[in-house]
Amino acid sequence: MLNISPYSMVEFVRQCYIAEQAGVPVWHGSGVDLGILDMSYVHACAAAPAATLPSDIVGNFVRDDDLLVHPIVIRDGYAEVPDAPGLGVELDDVALARYKVDG
Repeated sequence: MLNISPYSMVEFVRQCYIAEQAGVPVWHGSGVDLGILDMSYVHACAAAPAATLPSDIVGNFVRDDDLLVHPIVIRDGYAEVPDAPGLGVELDDVALARYKVDG
């Protein structure tokens, strides 16, 4: 098994292709990330056949707000991949304003 968390989603899918050829299952590692980055992980995992193990995309469970209008839907242990354009999520402008730090 491999826990892959590279610097880009393209690199993740590429590494998963190599793992798939070797018959090695993969999961996507993550940190306590915000919703838009978490959703990019969900899309990358959906695009990588070797990503068959539950990923640790858990930021939405430990943050006060994921900064998305609608949170990532987890149903029956799986994150749903939205079919809306782009990543399928919308940034929450009200939350962005609430958590903005002037500096």
